Amino acid sequence: MLRLMAVDDEWIEREGLKKIIANECPGADVVAEAANGRQAIETALEAEPDIILMDIKMPGIDGVEAVTEIKKNLPNTRFIMVSAFDTFEYAKNVMQQGVKEYLLKPSRKQEVVAAVRRVEREIVEESRQVAEKQYLERQFNKALKFMQSEWALSMLVDHMQDLDLTEWSELLDINITCGYAMVIDFRQANDRDKSFAWVKEYIRNHSKDVQLFSPNHEEKLPVFFLSDQLTGTDKSEFLSYVLPFVRNLLHQFEKQTGIRMHVGIGTPYASTDEMNRSYHEALHALEHIKSSDQVTYLFADKNNHHQSPEVYAFKREKELLDAVKNGDISTALEQYSLYLKDQQVDGLGILTAKMNELFIIVTRMMNDMGIQAERFDHFSHFHSYSELEEKCVHELRRMVEKVNTWRAVHAKGKLGSAMDYMKEKYANPLTLEEVAAHVDLSPYYLSKLFKEKKGVTFIEYLTGIRVGKAKELMNDPVHSLKEICFKVGYKDPNYFSRVFKKKVGRSPNQYRKQAQFKK
Repeated sequence: MLRLMAVDDEWIEREGLKKIIANECPGADVVAEAANGRQAIETALEAEPDIILMDIKMPGIDGVEAVTEIKKNLPNTRFIMVSAFDTFEYAKNVMQQGVKEYLLKPSRKQEVVAAVRRVEREIVEESRQVAEKQYLERQFNKALKFMQSEWALSMLVDHMQDLDLTEWSELLDINITCGYAMVIDFRQANDRDKSFAWVKEYIRNHSKDVQLFSPNHEEKLPVFFLSDQLTGTDKSEFLSYVLPFVRNLLHQFEKQTGIRMHVGIGTPYASTDEMNRSYHEALHALEHIKSSDQVTYLFADKNNHHQSPEVYAFKREKELLDAVKNGDISTALEQYSLYLKDQQVDGLGILTAKMNELFIIVTRMMNDMGIQAERFDHFSHFHSYSELEEKCVHELRRMVEKVNTWRAVHAKGKLGSAMDYMKEKYANPLTLEEVAAHVDLSPYYLSKLFKEKKGVTFIEYLTGIRVGKAKELMNDPVHSLKEICFKVGYKDPNYFSRVFKKKVGRSPNQYRKQAQFKK
């Protein structure tokens, strides 16, 4: 219901306006009235009307002054000015307040109704635009959050990204100079979900950098930071920047929970391709943490070709994981043998712990791929290094064979099912998560399958379906371009036009005209 207020120093004028609105404007109601400017200001604050019909010439505070005061507290209220004086000066003063409607006394019924309807349409259109803007913002934020989550998840396994740091800079409207990783260890936390939530909230509120949280965690939370505060080349600059933040995080967490957690920190890099390396540095920093420490960090010397054993070790680890991921048993066993030789540990117990960590990582990677890997049972005590190695080789062979079988039997069929589902549901607001859930794959691995098997991203494939269908519909002149936009799954005709032009090389209108010309 549209709420109106009538302001005039003559009672008969107010009654006349109220009667016109009641008889001629269904859906509108005069909820308040006032006899002078001061009363109008006070009453408007209480009634909060959508439209005020305001007389200009009144004793004391006139209509123009009243409008100025009311707009300070009710900026969205609209005004229709009513006056017996047809002079330029009055009209100019009213226009300076942003008032567009001006009626002369005595006002004819048709003029009052027309003015109210014009303002009503303006209010409705503005509300529609605000709602559409809010919807688009929600959709953008939802998509951005999903992109950030998927980007962080894929960084864990060094998956090639469509967005580099420059493109993230454009998307987030900040000048990102480098990125680095942290891994936070929650093994001692009693309530891990609650701890995860607290730490995420703290980081969001206190870090100056953009944070990308990985959804893939059990006892550890990987976090990638994109920074516009660092050069990415000065080690001392980075330490003075990041360590106070980490120490405060650890202190506040211990203060809240009474529990000490540990954080590993990776080196900052200016390239997307090296973000996975920062993540592994953070992981290895955690491995070398001492019980008395709260934070450790590990840096490779960028200015020296010689690398520490730890840095070399996690490169071996990456090569081993790639072999497992590809289902290549011979390469996996070869890389495992090299990885084992690179381990510099004192004692069988420490080596057993490192092997446990390695196989936990392999198990997580398999789950990310959509392979339901059994929960890894930690290796316990062994009497010799050879006994440990025999057990590890047996476990590795079993895992790689499972990956190989899954890739050969299930992956191709699941990709086909995913594509069929997208062709059926293209008009809906499809997401990678929804399609992945439909075919029982992880979002990351479904995205990877599209890249490997089809040579395109999930979004590119979906866009191809939608644009192809739009081209079919354009052959039928019955459908308007706006209607086609909605039929193929887009909510914004302008966005649809940009996507179509990027894909086809011509705007929808140009394509339709050319298609009709060929006929």
